[in-house]
Amino acid sequence: MKRLVATLALLLISACSTDKYMVMPDGSKPLLYPSYTVLAWPLIDGAHQAPSGRARIQIDETARFDKDVQLGDGVRIGANTYFGEDVVLMRNVIVGEETRLDNDVIVQADVKIGNRVTIGSDTKIGAASVIEDGALTGNWVIIGKRVTVGADAKVGAASVISDGTSIARSQVVASGSRL
Repeated sequence: MKRLVATLALLLISACSTDKYMVMPDGSKPLLYPSYTVLAWPLIDGAHQAPSGRARIQIDETARFDKDVQLGDGVRIGANTYFGEDVVLMRNVIVGEETRLDNDVIVQADVKIGNRVTIGSDTKIGAASVIEDGALTGNWVIIGKRVTVGADAKVGAASVISDGTSIARSQVVASGSRL
């Protein structure tokens, strides 16, 4: 019985792993910087620049970060944004104004998130996707690569959106959907 419980616990932990989302499109591990470190870098031409010169990250002074937020090179963050605990933004992610990313969100490289967007906790957004202005996702959503979520669209909790899918403006995707 103990062996069965241990096996099931291991399966659950591996199923919940975020490792497969923590890679760049070429399969390499991303180079990430803690937000508190980035904010301590000098401001040069409107962006925080690493002392080594290897990274430039633009953060509006009104952006707020919870603990353990990590940022990749080339990230740009708009005014009045909020990032929950353990959020990861990989290389060249753009986040618009008045946008909220709740806890444990992972955003892969080259993603554009518009203004007034809300991304629910534990959501994963694939590389080169676009989340347009006013869109909202529930918790535990998985958005594939090169997906477009139209302006003011709503994606329900625990939905999975396949690579290359487009969700129309103002469309509502029910919780638990698979597109």
